[in-house]
Amino acid sequence: MSAAAASASAPESPLFLGLDFGTSGARCVAVDARGDAVAETSAKYPPIVDGGKGGDGIPRGGWAEAWRGALWSLLDDLPVNVRERVVSVAVDGTSGTALVVNGDDGTVVYPPMLYNEKRDDAVDAIAGVAPEGHTTRSASSALCKLHSWWFETEGGKKASANAAVPPGESVPVANPKLLHHADWVAYLLHGVVGVTDHNNALKLGFDPGLGNGENERTGAYPDWILRQPYAAMLPMTCLAPGTVAGACVTTEAKKRFPNAERVRVVAGTTDSVAAFAAARCSDCGDCVTSLGSSLALKLVSETRVDDAAAGVYSHRLCGKWLVGGASNLGGWLLRSHFDDDELVKLTAELRDDAAKKTILSERDYFPGVLMGFGLSVEEATKRLCSDRPESDAEFLRAILSSVARVEARSYDTLVSMGASHAPKRVFTAGGGARNDFWSSLRSEAMGGVFVAKSPFTEAAYGTALLARMGHYGYDTYVPSPEEEDA
Repeated sequence: MSAAAASASAPESPLFLGLDFGTSGARCVAVDARGDAVAETSAKYPPIVDGGKGGDGIPRGGWAEAWRGALWSLLDDLPVNVRERVVSVAVDGTSGTALVVNGDDGTVVYPPMLYNEKRDDAVDAIAGVAPEGHTTRSASSALCKLHSWWFETEGGKKASANAAVPPGESVPVANPKLLHHADWVAYLLHGVVGVTDHNNALKLGFDPGLGNGENERTGAYPDWILRQPYAAMLPMTCLAPGTVAGACVTTEAKKRFPNAERVRVVAGTTDSVAAFAAARCSDCGDCVTSLGSSLALKLVSETRVDDAAAGVYSHRLCGKWLVGGASNLGGWLLRSHFDDDELVKLTAELRDDAAKKTILSERDYFPGVLMGFGLSVEEATKRLCSDRPESDAEFLRAILSSVARVEARSYDTLVSMGASHAPKRVFTAGGGARNDFWSSLRSEAMGGVFVAKSPFTEAAYGTALLARMGHYGYDTYVPSPEEEDA
């Protein structure tokens, strides 16, 4: 080991924490100066007590207390010798999840509005002021949630009369402020209300491409939002991910970090952007596809593409744009027909046969289908059942090929919509990343583009890289080859 390498992993060398708050639990990853993960912890939220599961129900004590408890559990479970070395921490959370708090002390004054909660009552009003194709025009956007809350409570003057809000959980407030999921968790560390990041604020209407003074890309809220009656509730300190947001000064934070006076809280991001950062790629043409139950795509571009009607929007990250979209056609298609053992067996058969002929199936169950959620589960299932080959292996090949073509067409569409670069290499996260045969199919569908499993897939790891970036003042989260070899 070189002297530099020994120094990077030495007991006194700095560590950087990434905290990922998902729908069912939270994770923490600590990385060193090289970007190597050196410690991990996880925490589950309390059991769902009012029906539903995952993000559909409410855990015992409510969501805010679930997140608070998970934060302290994550940090408490880290070895003391790790916490002693921490110099920066960043947080990611679910995009579109919003809280209304008392601006004087950060107290939550209304039940958190989750990422998948729709506020249909606000859609027409937002559509009346937001530009065509703007991401805030979705009923689940943070801006629709803010608008709905404002008129539901008369700007905080009264408690909500909404029957869906449990008694006592909506209280009048004189100085209401809106925070995103990640913002509030970070607030528990730095104690400043009103701090957010470019990525979480996107669905609130913040525009990272707007000018602000002499620096043309610091971002700003557009005038049409600032004219709304709830403009004073917006988190106005909106920072680029990977820049320092504040110091770790709250009483509870000081209990966890022996050297709290030197620990900085770094602006974080959304969970999906954190998962992209975990792939450690940032060149134009780099892509990350998440192949879980659904299909999510992100492509690094020099140009921005936004079209809410097509389900396409762009995040700003390290001076470039992550142009992204999603489809509900993913791994659930496999799970509805095959169990794990069958998938392993049938994939092995297809892999053995791949050398004999083109591996893409001639069948395409979803011709012309792109990103978005226009094809229902029922419609997709009907298409699969209407033309099922006798061979289970060929049926699997057809499903994998069909999803691969949706992915390929979607990336092509992002380019046709204005993304600056076609895919050059595609890293894969999610359960589908484990299927190398599927990767081969997807590469063929995209004309031979390099497709491989992402070497790092945990969102918490990507957020830890942002914490590292903020500490050193770097302009990228990707460790350089020199740092990795150090």
